[in-house]
Amino acid sequence: MTFNVRQADPSEAHPLGMFAEACFREAFGYLFPEEALDLLCSKAFTTQVMDSLIHNGTWIAEGPEGWRGYAAMSLDPCPAQSLEPPHVELSRLYVGSSWMGQGVSDALMAAFMDEARRRGAKGVWLEAFEGNPRALRFYKRWGFHDLGASVKIREGLHLPHRILGSDLSVAIQ
Repeated sequence: MTFNVRQADPSEAHPLGMFAEACFREAFGYLFPEEALDLLCSKAFTTQVMDSLIHNGTWIAEGPEGWRGYAAMSLDPCPAQSLEPPHVELSRLYVGSSWMGQGVSDALMAAFMDEARRRGAKGVWLEAFEGNPRALRFYKRWGFHDLGASVKIREGLHLPHRILGSDLSVAIQ
């Protein structure tokens, strides 16, 4: 099965929001009561939010059967002071469960890292949910190291996260 990775187009904000919401619900829906999940998704996957993500840099992995995953860049500053600026954030990286283990995450991460280097970033960072060991292993394999703890509060739930960072001069290329 082949797929390619490309930058998202601004005209794709609405369908990207629908795809992103489906990926999020698939990955983390079990954490939230249904009403809270619906409220969170109504805020996090709007066309306006997706427009902003696309503007900063978003990549879509797609195959003949449709989209398999996406990754998004943010220019938000890293909350951990130990990562040398300038840096960029990997704000989202999601792959549909039926495509996991097929190289989609690696291809999306490679596109993100290439763009971070092109923009002159010295480092990259992200926040990963502590309850997602598969993602934590993936980021470690890509050269990310732990920079500290954070807590995301979403619709009344306190979700423990790890702040992870990578120096692009030593990150896997």
